Amino acid sequence: MTILKFTKADMLNSTLVTPETGAPVFTILTRSHFIRANGRDSDTESEDEDSATQRTIITNKTGRTVAEIAWKGRQPVEVVIGKEKINVKGMFGTKSAILSQNVVGLPTRFDPELFWLAAPSGLSLLDYESSQTRGQYHVNAIRVGDKLRAAPIAGFGNDYLEFDSHPDAPTEEFIVSFILVETMRRGRFNLNPHKPWTENLASIGRKIRRSSV
Repeated sequence: MTILKFTKADMLNSTLVTPETGAPVFTILTRSHFIRANGRDSDTESEDEDSATQRTIITNKTGRTVAEIAWKGRQPVEVVIGKEKINVKGMFGTKSAILSQNVVGLPTRFDPELFWLAAPSGLSLLDYESSQTRGQYHVNAIRVGDKLRAAPIAGFGNDYLEFDSHPDAPTEEFIVSFILVETMRRGRFNLNPHKPWTENLASIGRKIRRSSV
């Protein structure tokens, strides 16, 4: 199990470190500017007249860029992982998504049985066949031994991304797909990113699986 700790609450501008040592593993940095319709950069035009664009750069511990996300407003428009350019839909598998009023499940492109499961209560990576949780986003959490627990006070803990490694996906692909799905989750459910979890996502997954069998 890989566990990465966010040093800041802003997932788009944070360093990911190992919880045990605090050693940096990845750095996520996002910068924005405005582009006129004719394509010329401008720092003086108003946001109403221009299209706000952003680029998220993910670098590894040596400073090498390993992934990028291009945004238009709050919508991701292109992803680069290593040397591979991918449209956003291509980041997810061809297996049908899980959709309900309070749950969205998006299949990963590297394993058709793994779904990112997004709900108002949180985000997890679920093995659809076994209903086993293979990853989870922990918000405002603290480490208690080898476990991550919700912090007793808002802002007291840190955010963590936890996931099982996969032979067909580098760590940066997990990070990129997490950012895409978590951004979608917050927008779809109109969420404060540090709203406490109130529900077990694995149990939601089991309910969905039973209803679809």
